[in-house]
Amino acid sequence: MIDRVDVVVLAGGGGIEEGECAKALVSLDSRLMVDYVVEALAGSQNIEKIALVGDNKEMAPLCGGREGLFFAEQGATPLQSFAAGVDALGETSRWIMACTGDIPFLTVEAVDDFISRCREREADFYYPIVKKETVEKRFPGARRTYAGLKDGAFTGGNIFLISREVISSCLPVAEDFVRLRKKPAALARLVGFGILWKYVFGQLTIAEAEQRVSEIVGARGLAVISGYPEIGVDVDKASDLQLARSLLEAD
Repeated sequence: MIDRVDVVVLAGGGGIEEGECAKALVSLDSRLMVDYVVEALAGSQNIEKIALVGDNKEMAPLCGGREGLFFAEQGATPLQSFAAGVDALGETSRWIMACTGDIPFLTVEAVDDFISRCREREADFYYPIVKKETVEKRFPGARRTYAGLKDGAFTGGNIFLISREVISSCLPVAEDFVRLRKKPAALARLVGFGILWKYVFGQLTIAEAEQRVSEIVGARGLAVISGYPEIGVDVDKASDLQLARSLLEAD
């Protein structure tokens, strides 16, 4: 059963433009982008502790004196950073949520709804997906990458919920997915040409994707359809930043 959840916020990495500070530290309406993320997470009654992972000089001061907020030095890869965040949290909650620091539209309601939907079906890890029409209705100017499935067109969310018990076994496979994501031939060998073929022709279903990923990882994973596009709209490009500033400063 999913009860209390700890969160690892991945707030390091590069900037929107080369040489700039980490995206999470960009200013939006006089606040840092990551502040919006932490505020939404901290406001959830389901969240116990939060680990902020990033550069020591830039990020550590943000955690000083804030109850339930811890700092971890970023690793060489996002998955190493996640592992560092998990270590910083200590072993209190069974469930760990990974969250990027560049989703400033995230709300308490979106976080609580995702966790609530995860509780409806038993699994080892959960990943939110959002329908294209849901994103475009709320953020008509957002440019997102969509996967065309038989069930519809979906974009992935920027949070991820996983049982602590399967983290060590899942991370090596996750590293493979990240490493091969831009190498179609190698990725096809990993997921299987049959699955890739069905995806290319729009015949792959959510259930089939869940089953294949679960087989590869060795743990049961489920996709959770969220009605909150705030989960999936991040700030990666200059156009994303312009959209974020226009919307947040208008509120």
